[in-house]
Amino acid sequence: MREVIQCLIDWLDSEPSDEKGHRILRALAQESLKKADFDESKRRFTAEEIVAAVGQTLESAEPKKWIDWPGSLKKYCETREPQILEFARKRGLSRYPKPDRKSTKGGPGQLTTFYIKAELLPEIMEEDQAIEEVRVDGSNAAELKADYQMTELGEVKPSWIASWLFRHGQIELRQWHVWVILGWLAIIAGFAVLIAYAGWLSLSVPRPVTTQDLTLLVSIFAIPYGSWVTIIKPWILLLDDRIVVAHELFTNFHEQSAQFELLRDGDLRVVRLVRYSAPCPICGATIYLEKGEPDYRRRLVGRCYESPREHVFSFDRITRCGRLLVDR
Repeated sequence: MREVIQCLIDWLDSEPSDEKGHRILRALAQESLKKADFDESKRRFTAEEIVAAVGQTLESAEPKKWIDWPGSLKKYCETREPQILEFARKRGLSRYPKPDRKSTKGGPGQLTTFYIKAELLPEIMEEDQAIEEVRVDGSNAAELKADYQMTELGEVKPSWIASWLFRHGQIELRQWHVWVILGWLAIIAGFAVLIAYAGWLSLSVPRPVTTQDLTLLVSIFAIPYGSWVTIIKPWILLLDDRIVVAHELFTNFHEQSAQFELLRDGDLRVVRLVRYSAPCPICGATIYLEKGEPDYRRRLVGRCYESPREHVFSFDRITRCGRLLVDR
């Protein structure tokens, strides 16, 4: 049981987050690990005990309502279960950790408790049994599903320019690091605007137009626009969308499409260089994440390597699932 509980803790460590569900699972796992050698009945914890382990101070809400097992917490566990299951399978375990609740009918001393049970890993079905012949039309398009897998940390090789940043496949940024980056971006933006303004002032002097003036005129627009597109905008999108396509400048020449993924855990920000991919359920080729433009603005979509315009799938970084996107 100790290995099963430790598996959940290690998975939580691999997916940093300051979400309430993540914090509750961590508290439950850490408290359960302390009693891993005891019987299951001794590894059950009340809502009050979990809230205390989380370190949450409740002013008005009851601990049971704050945990919200029938609602948000149960849904959080269900959507992450496939990832935990796969994590346990890679470790060679025969069972995986599954958080659950023990309900009671109430009464003195009868409290609802939460615990981690060890569930048997389901058998992997053969592809020939799991995937039957499909037709891509309006009747069964919704049934086509892409199951994305994320590479291990360090598997995606950065370019020599970025190798000193992503030594272990990720960058850990504290809050002051984020402020330094924002300040650096503000300086670049201000410098670009200053150059454009200085060029505008020089062109405002009445004189014959020369080739130098035309070059300066182009620079007034090109320098700020280039700074925005290549340096500032990618960081803004990463902070807003949590995941963006990594520029080819940061990945090895032989690597396929990769992504920068931002994870938040308190004042810690982790930027990972990863790749999400999936087998295409239509043709069997590999699906890679690409920009959704022009049809799906501000979205990442899965595009089949063999048919990138027709076999297009949505992407959800939480459930790691996607469905066929059909133009109507």
